[in-house]
Amino acid sequence: MTERKVAVVTGASTGMGRATAERLASKGYDLVLSSRQPEHAAEEIRSGFDVRVEAVAGSIADTAVAEAITGAAGQMGGAQALLLNHGGPPVRAAMAITDEEWASAFEMMVKGPMRVMRGIVPQMQQAGAGRILAISSFTVKSPWGGIGLSNSLRAALVNALKTAALELGPDGILVNALGPGYVETDRIRNWNESYAKRENIGVDEIRERTLATIPLRRYGTPDGIARLAAFLLSDDNDYVTGQQILYDGGLVVAN
Repeated sequence: MTERKVAVVTGASTGMGRATAERLASKGYDLVLSSRQPEHAAEEIRSGFDVRVEAVAGSIADTAVAEAITGAAGQMGGAQALLLNHGGPPVRAAMAITDEEWASAFEMMVKGPMRVMRGIVPQMQQAGAGRILAISSFTVKSPWGGIGLSNSLRAALVNALKTAALELGPDGILVNALGPGYVETDRIRNWNESYAKRENIGVDEIRERTLATIPLRRYGTPDGIARLAAFLLSDDNDYVTGQQILYDGGLVVAN
C-alpha cells in the first residue's frame, strides 16, 4: 500500500487556501488545516474526500498555533507539502501606517509563516524531500499605491523564501511563492470597496477600471490558483525553486 502524503495548509477556511486544500485532498493528500475557524472547512473536506483532516484553530502569528500545526503534521507522519497563506493586512497609504500596524502585520505576514516553516522543514529533511509554497501577490513585482503593508511585507517574505530555497535545495526541498493578480475572492471585493470609498465612486466602476488593466479582461479564480499551487506542491514539480510565479492574466509587465 502506498504511504499517504501529508500537506499543511494555513489560511485554509476560504478563498485560495480552501480551494488548494480541496485540490490536494482530491489528489489523496491527508491534511492539516489551519485558520482562525478551520473546523467547518475540515469537516466538509473530510466528508467529501477519502482523506484524514486535522484542524488547528488560530492565527499563525501565534507561536502556540505554529507549534500545534507542527505537532499535528508530525502525528500524521510528517508533512511533504506546506502552503503558507493568510489574510491580507489593512489597506493603508505608506505614510498612514502606525508603528503598531507595522508590528502586527509583520507578525502575521513574515514571522508567522517563517515560524510555521521552521517547524515543518525538519519533517521534510527527515523524509529527504518537500515542497513549500507561499501565497504572495503581484505587487511584490509591481507595487501599487495605498497598500504599503502588503507591498513591503510580502516582498520581505518572498526574499526570505528565496534564501531558504538556496539553503534547503541540497535537502531536496523546493521553495516558491505564488503571486496572484486579481483573483475573485472576498479579499479583492473588500479591496475594491476600500478604493471606491476612498475615491468616492461606485464599486462597479472600480471593477471595470481594474479589468481594463488585465490583458485577459477577467479576474482569476481560486480554482485556477489551486491547480497551479497543487502542481508546485507536488512531486510533478521536480525543478522549480526559488521563484515567485505570477497568476495574473498578464497584468504585470515588469521582468
